[in-house]
Formats: sequence, C-alpha cells, structure tokens
Amino acid sequence: MEPAPVVARVMASREDRGVIDPQPSHAPLLPGAQAQDARAAVSLPWLTRLRWGGVAGQLVTVAVGHWTLGLALPLAPVLALIGVGIATNLALGRWLRAGGSAGPLLCGAVLVLDTLLLTGLLHASGGPFNPFSVLYLVYIMLAAVVLGAAWTWSLAGLSVACYMSLFLLPASGPVAHVHGDGALSLHLWGMLVAFVVAAALTAYFVVRLSAAIERRDAEIAAMREQATRTERLAALTTLAAGAAHELGTPLGTIAIAARELERALERRAGTDGDVLRDDARLIRAEVERCRRILDQMASDAGETTGEAPVEVPAARLVRDVLDGLPAEDVARVRVEGLPLAAAAALPRRAVVGAVTSLIRNALDATPPPRPVLLEVAADERTLRVTVEDEGPGMTAEVLARAVEPFFSTKPPGKGMGLGLFLARTLAEDLGGQLTIRSEPGAGATARLELPRGRLAGATRGA
Repeated sequence: MEPAPVVARVMASREDRGVIDPQPSHAPLLPGAQAQDARAAVSLPWLTRLRWGGVAGQLVTVAVGHWTLGLALPLAPVLALIGVGIATNLALGRWLRAGGSAGPLLCGAVLVLDTLLLTGLLHASGGPFNPFSVLYLVYIMLAAVVLGAAWTWSLAGLSVACYMSLFLLPASGPVAHVHGDGALSLHLWGMLVAFVVAAALTAYFVVRLSAAIERRDAEIAAMREQATRTERLAALTTLAAGAAHELGTPLGTIAIAARELERALERRAGTDGDVLRDDARLIRAEVERCRRILDQMASDAGETTGEAPVEVPAARLVRDVLDGLPAEDVARVRVEGLPLAAAAALPRRAVVGAVTSLIRNALDATPPPRPVLLEVAADERTLRVTVEDEGPGMTAEVLARAVEPFFSTKPPGKGMGLGLFLARTLAEDLGGQLTIRSEPGAGATARLELPRGRLAGATRGA
C-alpha cells in the first residue's frame, strides 16, 4: 500500500477541521501598540516607586530648607502639593493591586500630573531661581523610555511651557539668587545637588526599567516558542490519530484475509501447505504489530494526557527502556550510575519512550560495535538521564535545528525527526529540560533532567 494517498486524505481532513501546520513565526515580537502597552505595564509599578522616592526627597528638602537653612517657605501650599502626590500615588498603587490595566494613557497622565505638581512646588519655593527645576528632565526621560516619541515631545513641550511660566508669574517664597555672594553660593550648591539627584534617579530608573523590559520580552519570547511547540504537537497528534483511523480499516481487512487464508491452508495437507500457513501467520502477526503501533500513535503522539504518574525507581526506568530495545542494541548500551536509590513521580510510559528515542538516536549515530553510554543520576530535586554517543557529532547549524519537528539527518526511512522534539516537549511539560551538546567529530551528549517531585499523588510503580 502506498502511504501517500493516506497522508493526503489525513491532511485534507485536517484542513477541513481548520487545523493548519504551524510554521516558524518571523513576525516582530511585539509590534507597534502592543510593545508600548507591554512597556507601560512593566513601567507603571516602577513609576509608583519612583514617586514615593520623590515624595520622600521633597519632604526632606522642605525640612532642611525651612528648619535648617532658615528659608521662608510657604509650608501650606508646598505641603498641599506634596499631599496631592501622596494621595494620587496611593490611589495608583491600589489600582494596580486590584488588577487594573496599566496602559500608556495612564502612564502619560501620571507624568503630566507630576510635571504640573513640580511646577507648583517650584513656583511656591523661588520660581525660576529654584535649582530643582532640572527635575523636569527626569519626566522627559521617563516619557522617552516608556511612552515613545509622541508622548515625549508632548511632555517636553509642557515642561518648557511650565518652566517659562515661572518667569512670567510673580515668584513666591525665598529668592536666593539675589541676596549676595553667600546666597549665590547656596544657589550653585543647590544646582549641583539637584543635578546629582536628577542624574542618579534617571540612571537608576532607566537601567532597572530596561532590565525589567528585557526580562518581560524574554518571557514573552519563551511563551511564544512554547505555544508554537504546543501547536506543532497538537498538529502531530491530529495527524497521528487521522493516520491510525485511515490505516485501521485496510489493516483489519488484511488481518481477516490472512486468517481466512490460514484456515483454508489448514485443510490442505503437505509441506507446501505448512509453509504457506506459516506465511499467513507471519502476515497476521505483522498486521497486529502495525495496529499496536498505530494505537500508540493515536493514544498519545508524545503527550502524557491521561497517563497517571507513578513513583518510578531509577533501576525500573532503565529496565523498561532496555526491554523495549532489540537484543543486539541492548548489548551496545553501557549503563552507569546503578544501583541508584532514587525514584521520581513521572508518567512512566512517556518518559520511557523519550529515553528510548535518545538511545536509538545515539545507536544510529554510533558505528557498531562501539557502545553508547546511558548514565542515571539524581539529587534531592532532579533525576538526570544522560545518553552519550561516539558518533560524528553535529555542526552548530544542525545542533540548532536538532529539536525541530520533522528535522532529521538520517537516511530516508530511518526516522521522522520527532524523537528529540517529543522528548523536549515532555521534559518542559513536566518542568524539566532537555539539553544537547555536540561538536563535529566529538559525538553528542543528550541530558534529560526531570523534577523528582513535580507530580503529586503518584502511586508506586512495579
């Protein structure tokens, strides 16, 4: 039977159901407005912390200026403006804790409010002669980092307008710049302190914010990659189930025909009849083997859904893996690390299948009679299964694609390129990882790390 018509019918049925083969996405990670929304969501909690730092600095400055330096500050309006900042920051923190959305509009509104509050504080404490007018630059820098060009230029225009208004409105409070050399010195020292504070706040916030945004981008990239692998696995599962359904009927027909042929040959005496009966039995046995393979493909296709976790001792896991290999392959597997008094709560059949795939890949890459190494180790949290071969190794390009589905360097008919993909998917679903190291001419090492206590309520496996 030619497999092409079966695959064509399976793919057609998948398209009818709206199942599309996922392809690697080359789209930007977060285009346009989505990137700005993500930055705002990360930045707003940091902005609330910065505002608390600003409030603390304002209160300290007022206390030092009024009670230490003897500046005649109008405490009522100054403290009222600081109180507005405290009240709005409390409301902002409550909004975030309640799960409120933090979009660019809210971040921009907060920066606009802070610019206006700074203008009020400057007007009440010296006007344009107040050295802390340099703090306008902090809000412009925050807008540049968080909100993009439109908001940045808008806030820059607002800051310029507010600073110019300080020259137009009559100044209140101490005007230190016009009181002689001592006051001028005080003004210069204030400018120095204000510049240092502005530079430190800007550097600290921008560095920490950039690191937080990079972490968020990395998390989103990992989530997108995981979603792509999940889609591929779902497509593979659908394909396997469809293939099992399509091939089940012809295999059943072959089995029935072989059984009828065997019964007919039982009534025929002679050596030829015996030989033909053996052939008929062989046909039925191979058909049953094909059906078992298809049943396994349809049941999981690499997933662990429906399989209860059991407490699997390391020695039992190795024995299950070796039992599934032909005798000539078992003779080439060198096991190290046993006896090992460790067990892990795992979906037994899926893990055995993943380790078996790693060993088969190693055996295919290693020319006989050279052995491959199967090493089992464990600590309090992790069970590690390492498979090492003495094959030709992999180039960097091949290694980068080794875990992609349907990618294989084996000759046609030797594999579908799914073993490493399914093994990594299984490991990540269980909270572990699959790492592969290889260099040309130096063989390859695959290490499967699985958490020992990941699944609760497991039963003891035999």
